[in-house]
Amino acid sequence: MVSKRSYFFLVVFLGLVGVLVLYKYINPVEHILFPKCPVKHITGLDCPGCGGQRALHHLLNGQFKQAFAQNQLLFFLTPYIVTGFYLQIVPKPTLNELKLRKALYSHQAIRILLTVIIIFTIFRNIT
Repeated sequence: MVSKRSYFFLVVFLGLVGVLVLYKYINPVEHILFPKCPVKHITGLDCPGCGGQRALHHLLNGQFKQAFAQNQLLFFLTPYIVTGFYLQIVPKPTLNELKLRKALYSHQAIRILLTVIIIFTIFRNIT
C-alpha cells in the first residue's frame, strides 16, 4: 500500500517536472505568465531571488554563463535544496544521512545560510 507521503512527493515531483518544462521552453522575459518580483517593483532593489526565473531558463537551455550572470545564488542554493529534498524522501536514512541532515539544517546552518543570503542581497544592490 502506498502512503499519503509517497503520493505527496509524487505530486511534488510531477509539479516540479512540469515547472521545469515550462521554464525550458518559455522565456520569462517574453511572457506575462511568469510573476514579476514585488520587491523590485515596490523598492527598485533586487531581492535574493531576482533573476532566478531568467537564470533557470538559461540553465535549462545550457546557457550557463548567462544563467550565472542573472543570479549567482541559484548555483549555490540548488545543491543545498536538492540535498534537503532527497534527505526528506529517503524512507530509511542511514546514520550518515541523518548526520548530514542535522548538519545542513541545524539552527547554526540556517543562520549561516540567512547571513549569506543577506550579504548576497546587499552586495548585488550596491554593485
